[in-house]
Amino acid sequence: MSIKILGGFARGQLLGVPKGEIIRPTSVMLRRRIYDFFQDLDGVIFLDLCAGSGAMGFEAWSRGATRVYLNEVSKHVLKTLEENRENLLLKNHHKKNGEIKISNISAEKFIRQFKSEYQKMSAEQKNQTVIFLDPPYSMKTLYYDVVNELVGAKDEEPWYFGQLWIESDPKKGIPKNAWIDLNLMPSKLFEQGENYIFVTIFNQS
Repeated sequence: MSIKILGGFARGQLLGVPKGEIIRPTSVMLRRRIYDFFQDLDGVIFLDLCAGSGAMGFEAWSRGATRVYLNEVSKHVLKTLEENRENLLLKNHHKKNGEIKISNISAEKFIRQFKSEYQKMSAEQKNQTVIFLDPPYSMKTLYYDVVNELVGAKDEEPWYFGQLWIESDPKKGIPKNAWIDLNLMPSKLFEQGENYIFVTIFNQS
C-alpha cells in the first residue's frame, strides 16, 4: 500500500505504508483540506509526534518546511518511515529542501527533549513551529499528556509559542470541545467525516 504527497516539489511521489492496521494515516481528504489552507510552509519547523508513514511531515517538507521532525514509537513502523525518507531524499537531492530528522521515543519524552532545543531558537523560529499530534485515537491519555507538556504547570512561565495541530475523532478519541475546555482556542478547524484537525496558536504574551 502507498499514499501520495499532494503538493510542493515532491507532489505525486509515493510513500510506503506498513502492512496491516498498525497505523492509521490521516485521510487524503483531511490532509488535503489542511494543506489547501497551509499551502506554503517555507521556513516552518514541523514536528509529527506520532509519524507513522510520515505523510503529514513529508507533505510539510515538500511545501518548504526547513526542518521536519518525525517521531515514531513503533520500531516496526520506523523501518517504513526511514525508507520513505531515503526515497524522497534520493529523488529530490537536486532541489533545495529542508532537513528531516527521525526519532524512536514516546511522544511525551520527545516533547520534553525538544523543549530545551526550542528555547534556544529565535523568536521567529518559535512562532513558525508547528506540532502535529495524531496518536491512535483510543490513546486519550497521550493527547492530554502532550498538551499538558506544552501548556506547562500553572506556576511555570509559558514556553511554547507556535501552532498545535490535533487530529482526533469525537467517537473514538477526543471531542472537539474538550480542547476549548482546556483553554485551547481554535484558530482553524478542518473536518472530514467524523475526523477533525483542530488548530490552535500559543500566543506569546
